[in-house]
Amino acid sequence: MIWIKPPYEEDKVAIISVMEPVKKQARYIRQAGPDHFAIVDFVIEPCQGLIGFKNEALIQDDLKGNTEWERLFPILICCIYDALKEYIQYQYHERNLALGNFMFKLISLEIRPGSTRLTDFKIATLIGLKGVFEK
Repeated sequence: MIWIKPPYEEDKVAIISVMEPVKKQARYIRQAGPDHFAIVDFVIEPCQGLIGFKNEALIQDDLKGNTEWERLFPILICCIYDALKEYIQYQYHERNLALGNFMFKLISLEIRPGSTRLTDFKIATLIGLKGVFEK
């Protein structure tokens, strides 16, 4: 579990959060074609007074033994964590919205060896967060 420090003083802003768990499957398909995509499954849960990130995703069975993806998998998790932090920062600094009091649980990822890029997962995560918090 990793905790994220919000970009605002908690006692001085109205915090926007979720009231009940929200499951989301976020997809990003690059224009290069239907085989070039990223799928991120996550859950946003209420978490009073905190912003948390928890990884429950494991490397896919078909990628076990693939040394390139076994090496890249932890970096991929960091890309998704960075996307979450950037989204929180952007909402506060650009839109004046303080997001907080939630836990982001990364459940699973779908990786296509040879066609998936790390940034695809970052973009998919940002799309998914927008879908959760802009409703």
